[in-house]
Amino acid sequence: MSNLQPAQHWNNILGYIKINLGVPINLLEIADDELIQNLRDHVLSLFSQFAPHKAYAFLTSANQITGGLGSPQYMYKIPVPDGTYIIDVLEAMPTKEVSIVDMYGGALINAQAAMDLVISNSYIDAVRSLQTRHTWEFVPPDILVFDKETTSCVVIYNIPHVTLDTVRPDLYHRAFKPMCLGHTKLWVASMRSKYENLATPFGQINLNYDKLQTEGQSLIDNAQAILDTIPPDILIEVS
Repeated sequence: MSNLQPAQHWNNILGYIKINLGVPINLLEIADDELIQNLRDHVLSLFSQFAPHKAYAFLTSANQITGGLGSPQYMYKIPVPDGTYIIDVLEAMPTKEVSIVDMYGGALINAQAAMDLVISNSYIDAVRSLQTRHTWEFVPPDILVFDKETTSCVVIYNIPHVTLDTVRPDLYHRAFKPMCLGHTKLWVASMRSKYENLATPFGQINLNYDKLQTEGQSLIDNAQAILDTIPPDILIEVS
């Protein structure tokens, strides 16, 4: 018997939703393609605000742009693929400052070389502590504003998940799948609420849409509680 866990993809989500809604014994009013599209547009996008996908860009002086009158002097357009929606920027790290350890290539010949390296890097740290802080501000949709000129910079930013395999596995099973099921129950309940009872040749059938609403909202609230406990990417920053 294989111990492999099921892959993170939309078919896995559909199977999870259907088995919990009693399909095929019970009718699911939403077609598979329509359901996946709704989950992608309304649930995955919301989930990504709390547990986004991390991406990287390399910004250079060629990305500097000129704003209108009164605009900041050092504005840069983050080089990202067309259509990229940046949720927020985690860090912008200028790369022009290097330490003496780079000249050694990571190799220390002897104890004296190691001592010289420690002293040299301590001196560099002391000099850097006297310099002004290289600050930045993110201006949506894709602009970074720096307080001084930047020749090269690594930008770490958050974007929505495009595929489900980039979602953290524990959050996929504990939060995302229940959130998808919860929203599906709300959507189905909304459709069924038009009819209190359904008349059939066998008599009246109670659609119980209010029960679906309660269960769906409970699933969403529990998933949201898990997402709210995710710690921030940076707890304390000391400069």
